[in-house]
Amino acid sequence: MNERDLTRVLTEHVADVRLPDEAVRRIRMAVKEEKPVKKKMNVALALVMAMLLLASVAVAAGTGMLDFLSWKMGQSVLPGAEEIVLSDVTRGETEHVTYVVKQAVYDGRSVSLMVEMRPKDEGTLLLPEAWDIDLPYGALAYDTEAEMMADPRTIAEYAADNGYTRIIEGYVGFDLDSDVMGVDEWQDNTVTVVYSLNADGDTLTLPIVYGAFDKVTDQSWQATDELLLTASAPLWQVSSEESFDLPEYGVRIDGVRITGTALQSYWEVFYTVTDVEKAQNGGFRVEMLDAAGNMLPRGVLGVGGSGLAQHDGDELVWHGGFGASAEAPAQLILRIRSFAGDAADMLVSLE
Repeated sequence: MNERDLTRVLTEHVADVRLPDEAVRRIRMAVKEEKPVKKKMNVALALVMAMLLLASVAVAAGTGMLDFLSWKMGQSVLPGAEEIVLSDVTRGETEHVTYVVKQAVYDGRSVSLMVEMRPKDEGTLLLPEAWDIDLPYGALAYDTEAEMMADPRTIAEYAADNGYTRIIEGYVGFDLDSDVMGVDEWQDNTVTVVYSLNADGDTLTLPIVYGAFDKVTDQSWQATDELLLTASAPLWQVSSEESFDLPEYGVRIDGVRITGTALQSYWEVFYTVTDVEKAQNGGFRVEMLDAAGNMLPRGVLGVGGSGLAQHDGDELVWHGGFGASAEAPAQLILRIRSFAGDAADMLVSLE
């Protein structure tokens, strides 16, 4: 059994089970060390048995979107957040790749989707988006620096060693005017990505593009889909209409609004430009801190603690976010920080 055969067993026999990485590595090591044909058969059988025995452990460890994000982002959502997550949402395919939108969640401010991509045949090595074939295979497959350094092959060399005849990059795009954050994981020729993007409204029509790109021939394939999502209700919303004039930055703060959901807390700072030159050339950002002046924790959806200025019709708004909170804050500090290092802090009372 070579590594390609092992990958087929891992992906076909118990496709939805995710073993801990250490368990998979030990199985791989056992297979690589085998020599007699009879032993190969025993290892294959033992592999399937081990996967079946460990299935409950893998599932219990959590393989859903929120667990994936918490693991990758280091943050947690509120209890009950799983209740607003949709499962087995939709699926699509291109020439060499299948796509399954395993989970999706929309809280009226952000939408996140967990997409699993798999190659259609054994001859295809599937890569996450933006991975070049000349990059180290170890950086794609291993977690520790020691493991990466121990495998000097490039992705192209790994593909040649394991009999892959094509190398395909899989990705998903969204025809929506929003920045998209993607957190991906490659394991056993399966690509799992959680995409998060900003959205707004009680319902959301989300156009999806499934894409694939041949890293050697430059051929590309696309297919389209569309999702209709209904927003979950917010847990709370607080605001302030207190105004702060900041002539040194060329803006006036007109108010603050913060909305909390089971997934994330979102803030909006409304402002007016009072001096165009200072506002355009001052080089500053907006941050939200707790009442003691500490930075708020980053949210699981990846919405950062400082936002960029955006136009919403005639209304100017900075958007940002922080970790989910069961209770609305009574006070927060709004900080305008210039790139030169100086800052203006405003204590904002919310109700």
